[in-house]
Amino acid sequence: MLNKNYRRDLLKKINLIKKITLGIMGSCIILMIIGVCILFYYAQTMNTMNFTIYLTSFVLVLLIVAFFFTIFFFRSYDKVINEMNGADLETLEKLSESRSWIEQYLPSFIIYSGKIIVFKFYHQPDLYFTDLTEISIRNNYFTRGKQNKMVIFKKSKGGSYFFSIDSNYLQQKHLLEKALEYNPKIIIKNS
Repeated sequence: MLNKNYRRDLLKKINLIKKITLGIMGSCIILMIIGVCILFYYAQTMNTMNFTIYLTSFVLVLLIVAFFFTIFFFRSYDKVINEMNGADLETLEKLSESRSWIEQYLPSFIIYSGKIIVFKFYHQPDLYFTDLTEISIRNNYFTRGKQNKMVIFKKSKGGSYFFSIDSNYLQQKHLLEKALEYNPKIIIKNS
């Protein structure tokens, strides 16, 4: 049974993680700005331009870009959780009990209303199961210990999309069951 406050509690925890993450990133950005200003000041007084200024400025720009990607990443979680209906939210609550700590509050994917949204740092695509022809789950050899699985979606319009999930059996089972529920013609390859 769905905890009446699950949506609110989940959003609070996501917002707490967001505040901590953005706080750390913001502090690093401020310290780097101060560092660049100090380096620039000393470079001006000594009449030299230092490679360190350019390198630190480049890292600063990358960190600012990552800061904005992080904001959009967490906004997409808020949007999806607010759009979910009660049944999908109840399923998410049941699945979160078997997931690791970070996956409980920031799952790698959420299935709701006939679609799956995959959460990657730079992009959160919505994929409808009716637009997919094949789902393949394989061992991911690019992680240490081979603990994760690679999910590959083949799209009906051509192309494919892949992402990693934990090797949690319930999570994989849920993905495959929902895929067959929304698209009975989908081909499943599980290795």
